[in-house]
Amino acid sequence: MRPQRLTESVFDSLAAASGEDLISVFLPTHKKGRDVAQDKIRLKNQLSAIDDTLAGLGWKPRRRSQRLSAAHDLLDDLEFWEHQNGGLAVYIDDAGEVVPVATTRPVHSEPVVMAVFMLRPIAGDLNGFDLPVLALTKGQVSLFKVNETGAEEISAEFPSYDDVNWFVDREKERQQHPDMAGTDRGRHGHDPSDRDDEDLARFLREVDSAVGVFNGGVPLVVLGDWNVVARFANVSEREILTPSQGGVRTPFSPDEIERKAEPLLADLARERIAQAELAARDRLGVGMAVVDLEDAVPAAVTGRVEQVLFDHTAAPMWGRFDETTLQVEVHSSHHPGDVELVDRLVVWARGNGAEVVATDSISGGRPFIASVRY
Repeated sequence: MRPQRLTESVFDSLAAASGEDLISVFLPTHKKGRDVAQDKIRLKNQLSAIDDTLAGLGWKPRRRSQRLSAAHDLLDDLEFWEHQNGGLAVYIDDAGEVVPVATTRPVHSEPVVMAVFMLRPIAGDLNGFDLPVLALTKGQVSLFKVNETGAEEISAEFPSYDDVNWFVDREKERQQHPDMAGTDRGRHGHDPSDRDDEDLARFLREVDSAVGVFNGGVPLVVLGDWNVVARFANVSEREILTPSQGGVRTPFSPDEIERKAEPLLADLARERIAQAELAARDRLGVGMAVVDLEDAVPAAVTGRVEQVLFDHTAAPMWGRFDETTLQVEVHSSHHPGDVELVDRLVVWARGNGAEVVATDSISGGRPFIASVRY
C-alpha cells in the first residue's frame, strides 16, 4: 500500500465520513534513512495508545484487535514506508478500513477517537499551489509546475534556438546594416555581437509566446543560463522571479528544478499566509471577523464565514454543537461524544465555500480567526 497525498477530493471524502468511533493518528515521518525505523515505532506507539483509549471506552480485546488489524499491517509494509514525506495521518473507520495520508509537513497531535475524522493537523497541505518554472538555456527549454510534492514537466511546444533563426538572410542583413560612418567595412560586414543579440531576442520572444498564461496570480520563476535569463526578463512583460542560486545548465532534471525553486516556493507560501493573517486582523478590527467558537461555528454552518485562518498546531478545543439550535458547548477537556470544534469549524466553513488557511501561529496565540461575510 502507498499513502495517499492530500488533495481537495481526499479531504472532502474524509470530511464527509462519520461513525461511532473514528480513529485519527498523526506522526512525523522521513523519506528515507535510519529514521524510518523510528517512524514505524512511532506508529506502533500511537496504535497502542488508541488501543488503550478503546479499552477505556469498554471495547473487548478481540474487537479492538479487529479494528486496528489493518493499521498494524502497515508496520510490516515495506512499500508503504518507502513513500513517506514530512508527516503521516492514518484514518481508521468503523469497519477497520485504513486511509493513510502522507503530508508535506511533519504533523504532531495526540491520536483521537471521535465521531468524525480529525483533519485540522493535515489541512495545511491545502494551502499549496503550483509554481510555474521555466528552465531556459539556448540548448534546452522546459516548463515545470513545482509544488510541495515535487516538480512535474508541463507539456509545451517550445521552439529551438536554431529553428527560430535558420531562415534569417545573413547576406541581406549585412547589406542593410552599414556602420555609422558609411564605410565599406560596414556595408560588407555585420557586428557578430549585434547579430547574436538579435537572434537571442527573437528566440526569447518565441519562448515567451509559447509559455502561455497561468491562473492564480503567481509569478513565473525562470532558471537557466544567467545571460539568457536576464535577456528574457527584458523581453517578457510577465512578473518574473529568479532565485539567487537559479543557474542551471543543459541538460537539467526535474529534481534539480525542484531544488532550485524550493526556496521561492517556501517564501511565496509564507507571504500568502502573512497576507491572510493581516487581512484577518484588519477585518477583526472592524467587526467583520470573530474569534469565539460560540460565534464562529454557527456562522460556518450557515455559510456566513468567508475565510478561516487557523493554527493547525494549536491544542484541541473540545465540545459539542447542536445543528438544530446552533448552540455551541465548549468543554475544558475531552468528554465522551465531543468533537474538536476548531476542526469542525474548518470543515464546515470549507464545505460552505470559505477559504481555509493553515498556519503554525497566529498573533495573540489565537487558535483561529474567522472572517465573516456579513
